[in-house]
Amino acid sequence: MPRSGKKVIHFYNSSGNLENTVKFLEKIQEKVNYINLNATVSGKSIKITIYGSRDLQYLACERLRNLAEIYLC
Repeated sequence: MPRSGKKVIHFYNSSGNLENTVKFLEKIQEKVNYINLNATVSGKSIKITIYGSRDLQYLACERLRNLAEIYLC
């Protein structure tokens, strides 16, 4: 039986560009639609909370990190 729970990931928009943050969040909607998540933006800080089974959390984390490398660096 797969375990479930929540995982919190923090990202920082080092580019400082608001457009990149918006693009990042839009891509999250497109690419990570198989798990429940909440995103909170405060200044340049982005907090994403993922809910679901651990295997899906792991997959979502990998995709989120890849998207962050593209849009937030």
